[in-house]
Amino acid sequence: MLYCIKEYTHHTVSTKREKITDLRKLISGGERLPDWLVLWGEKKLGLHALNVAHAHIEDDWEEGSKDNFFKLACKYLSLNYDLTGLENIPKEGPCVVVCNHPHGMSDGLMFGDIVMKVRSDIRIVVNEFLQCVRGMVPYEIMVDVYGGEAAKRANMAGMREILRWLKGGHCILVFPSGSAATYSHRDRRVIDDPWQANIASLIRKTGATVVPMHISGRTGIFFQLISILNKGIRSNFLAREILRDGRMRHTIRLGKPITPATIAMTANDDSLSDFLRLSSMMLRYPCTTTAADATPRTMEPIAESVPADVQKAEIEALPADCLYAETTGGLKVYAVEAPQIPNLLREIGILREHTFRAVGEGTGKSIDLDDFDQTYTHLIMWDSKANRLAGAYRMGRTDKLIEAQGIKGVYNSMFFKFGDKVTEIMKHGLEMGRAFICREYQRHPASLDTLWMGIGHYINRHRQYRYLYGTVSISSEYTPASRALILTWLKAHAMQPELAGDVTALNPPVGMELLSEDARLVPTALPELKMLTGLVADIEPDNKSIPVLLRQYLRLGGKMLSFGVDEDFGGTLDGLVLVDMHHAPQRITDRYCGKDYKNSH
Repeated sequence: MLYCIKEYTHHTVSTKREKITDLRKLISGGERLPDWLVLWGEKKLGLHALNVAHAHIEDDWEEGSKDNFFKLACKYLSLNYDLTGLENIPKEGPCVVVCNHPHGMSDGLMFGDIVMKVRSDIRIVVNEFLQCVRGMVPYEIMVDVYGGEAAKRANMAGMREILRWLKGGHCILVFPSGSAATYSHRDRRVIDDPWQANIASLIRKTGATVVPMHISGRTGIFFQLISILNKGIRSNFLAREILRDGRMRHTIRLGKPITPATIAMTANDDSLSDFLRLSSMMLRYPCTTTAADATPRTMEPIAESVPADVQKAEIEALPADCLYAETTGGLKVYAVEAPQIPNLLREIGILREHTFRAVGEGTGKSIDLDDFDQTYTHLIMWDSKANRLAGAYRMGRTDKLIEAQGIKGVYNSMFFKFGDKVTEIMKHGLEMGRAFICREYQRHPASLDTLWMGIGHYINRHRQYRYLYGTVSISSEYTPASRALILTWLKAHAMQPELAGDVTALNPPVGMELLSEDARLVPTALPELKMLTGLVADIEPDNKSIPVLLRQYLRLGGKMLSFGVDEDFGGTLDGLVLVDMHHAPQRITDRYCGKDYKNSH
């Protein structure tokens, strides 16, 4: 949804209005200053624009206007914005809208104007700078973000008022940083001040729904210099910033509502505060998918499928010991070598390309097969009722591959350089890759489960293989925000530090991570995988979560070794993961490998 506030050009104002801010009252001896000098000073500081706009608003109300203060303020101060996500604000019930604070007073005015489009029962938490604005009084709850201990005690009254308002089922608007964003030497950019955790405590106590919001932009260089030289006096120059804000167009986004159930997952108020800030800041990243911005690739027409009777004949010709798992629903999992299935292997290549193209990946060729398919073991899932392939996995018995061809016999050696420590571990493992489940079977939870039962039983039958390793892909169908978030989370929570330095990506991801101030929030804001999956689903336009195979490897205790980009496979972001099946959760190995697996080593 797009909203545009048109600039107001009428400059006449009633002279009967008392100024909301009079420069004479702000400086010592101001009453002795001549009118022309006062007017000059008020214009330079932005106070004149505020006085004129507020007088216009009060004139309009006297003339019968029913427009609220925020709408009129945006009109007369020429605050223009494009808005998306207005439908995310709940129309009733306790709600807290949290937002970054890039500018100053104009943020609060646009903030109020937006939320008042949905509901009128709002209160906005403001500092003492806005106390003089008469039109704000019915909507404001005062706090003092510039004072010391005395201010903290005085703010308790404001906190109690917020609590009362939320318990009454109403809506609170708040900038948790408390003041306009300032320059950070550490991050080399203008960022929000730390978000205060006290609002997180009130949210938790009231069971309020939270809606994150993000406003683009920042204050001007002059304001930033003042902030660096003397942060305590910068509030005197906030009005000046409104003139600057009125000369630009702001981009404002509202994110998906954060429910009390999600809030309950956070460990404490500091963790919740970091989660809310991260949810707001994620809204500033591009919301289009990486694939939408990529140069279109030339795609060959996909080859025609192998006749069904030919596929069935090869399945029926397999020896009995090739069968590793089956379900009552008719799904069977076989482990076979390429010479055993020349026609089925071709069908695997065709179905791979179909499946991968559907998610923005794929080779672009008519069939997805390579030289490695001839030396790798193929785990195929066959639907014995429909007589068709349902999915497949490619497994490389690394000891055999290295013995025959050296490290170049391992597929991932084309993308990563492996050191001695990792290579030795790989010799006791299976390289997993090219996994797919046909679209018709993706909606059935049993499909992936059955395929993994085949993997588990293969490991149980071939005890020399303790490890699973391979790449999991994050396709370009994900937004840059989600890819950056997943990458940052994996680096924070799922790395294998003892081995990570022994693997080097030949084409590492560049410019894919979150901004530094956002990345610092991830460890505390998203302590668990389920919080990452929820935030990614909120970010993605189609609500998809993290890739299912990545989730599966992490459930098994998988650790990341390195990250690379496969430009020839749709620009996928690939994470190299290692799973030690001896240390996987027993409830999972019992299901996939059999209950005797853990007791046998």
